[in-house]
Amino acid sequence: MSAEEAATVAIRDAILSGRLVPGQRLAQAELAAQLGISRIPLRDALRRLDGDLVTIDGRRGCWVTSLEVDEIEELYEIRIVLESRCVSLAVAGLSDTEALHLFGLSEQMDLMQSNAHSGYSTRRAFYAELYSHANRPRMRGLILQLRDNVGRYHVLKDVRHSVDAHEQLRRHIMDRNPDGAAEVVVAHLEETRDDLLATMAQDEHVPTLTTEGS
Repeated sequence: MSAEEAATVAIRDAILSGRLVPGQRLAQAELAAQLGISRIPLRDALRRLDGDLVTIDGRRGCWVTSLEVDEIEELYEIRIVLESRCVSLAVAGLSDTEALHLFGLSEQMDLMQSNAHSGYSTRRAFYAELYSHANRPRMRGLILQLRDNVGRYHVLKDVRHSVDAHEQLRRHIMDRNPDGAAEVVVAHLEETRDDLLATMAQDEHVPTLTTEGS
């Protein structure tokens, strides 16, 4: 792994874990020291994440990207379309060995639900593996990018995920039922979207440390 790739992983993990929160300004010297990386790969890593988890403005500097409620709703709208298609393709072509492996990963995922960050990490790993079987690498990459963009708010707001939905998905994986798997994914995404928006509605706005325009 190159220094730039390592820096990208370190920054992404800091954002997804909530150590860097939406709206937080990123001073490169301070961030490099905090993450234990040098300035040059840090700068290149921030450019990689620009337009996604990070926003860079030549005049105002760099900060962790914030999402408004309507943006979160749109991200979920896109995820529902992509993930229902991707899971259907993936489940339809699973071998017995692949289905059993995914079954085990899903059980591990449920064991990690008590911690928001580790729960998110294991969910991401499970869905990354599941969607890899769709043989649609660009679709999978976009899905994971969208999951990261909105998933950090689940970590920050400690929004829990339904174990029942995971149990239903396991059953459809073992039965090779693509339509059933797609229905579960859609219902699960709608539920987690609604739970997140309801939690956010308790606040006046999405939590930030420093807004971009200040």
